Amino acid sequence: MIDKTDPMPLYLQLSDWIEKMIKRETFKVGSKLTSEGELAKDFQLNRNTVRHAISLLVHRGLLEKRKGVGTFVRRKTILYPIHQLGKMTSFIDDFELNDVEIEDRIIYKGKVKASSEIAEKLMLNKGEQVVKIERLRIADKTPFLLEIQFYSFQDFGELLDMEIKGSMYRLLTNKFNADLHHSSQAIRAVKAPRDVVQKCGMSRFEPCMFLESLAYTSQNKCIEVLHSYYRGDRYLFRVETGQYRREISSAEVK
Repeated sequence: MIDKTDPMPLYLQLSDWIEKMIKRETFKVGSKLTSEGELAKDFQLNRNTVRHAISLLVHRGLLEKRKGVGTFVRRKTILYPIHQLGKMTSFIDDFELNDVEIEDRIIYKGKVKASSEIAEKLMLNKGEQVVKIERLRIADKTPFLLEIQFYSFQDFGELLDMEIKGSMYRLLTNKFNADLHHSSQAIRAVKAPRDVVQKCGMSRFEPCMFLESLAYTSQNKCIEVLHSYYRGDRYLFRVETGQYRREISSAEVK
């Protein structure tokens, strides 16, 4: 089960073995995991190696450490939400499972002066007041992404007096009768800023995906600028494309 001649790090071999035991239900959800000392003895490993393997699985959301009690199996499989690019969806829509505990942590909510970039995208004058909302999106106690949202204060100032929870699109349509017609999305890989690393509980070496989404009305007016930092180690992105058009390909060859 553990091959010390294998170039794969020992802590990864052990974490893979534990993950397999969880999937096979040898270690059942809710059960207490074998102690670090016992695992170290059984596999003849350094205790720090065992601790590293367990920390990795805690980080992935499979295990949960309870202070003074031990480590427990939290889930049978790792949560990998899928964000559908090209569709106006919320964080909740990214999860297909029904037993996921969703939590929003508001980091900032207030009125600020729009930067030239935000003002231009919201079709406002530079320095005009906007609503800024920054929130951490959490599933099963694990932070998955950080969202920073901007809205015209004149149109959506009441957001500052509301509880921001769950789908913002649902709130905008239900409370403001917002005309959410379409969106434009751009995504790129970035080095996560230090504050994003801290707020999302990431390692500074982990990948991060930055998504900018602009939500428009049917009259093509932008009413939301959304900046999202996704943990690259925990998120998948999917794009649905149209049918391959053979005639275009043939024309390009000519």
